[in-house]
Amino acid sequence: MMMNVNLLNMRYNGDGRYAFAWSDGLRGELDFSSYLAEWDTEVTRPFRDDFFLASAYLDHGVMTWPNQYDICTDVLRAWCEAGRILSQAETDAHFMPIFAEPTSRVAEDSLAYGSR
Repeated sequence: MMMNVNLLNMRYNGDGRYAFAWSDGLRGELDFSSYLAEWDTEVTRPFRDDFFLASAYLDHGVMTWPNQYDICTDVLRAWCEAGRILSQAETDAHFMPIFAEPTSRVAEDSLAYGSR
């Protein structure tokens, strides 16, 4: 079950690390240096510059950079809970139970009703 928790504050600590404070008291620090540097696209290339990496701000509670790259607050929260930036597969797996449960019930109900 998703709670209504807001990202209250974030601070750049240097070396690609950001500290986060959430409305329910959770605190976390994540290292974005390797996460953003591994992508080689027009949007992500600026993150190789520490000055640009440090320029994130909160836009309506969403971590956003001047080039409009942002990170979903729910994903950021999951990473803070884990204490590290999760891989894409780990991030997907974290959110799958949220979506899988109702889908499973619908599929089971469809099978049950279809077999009658």
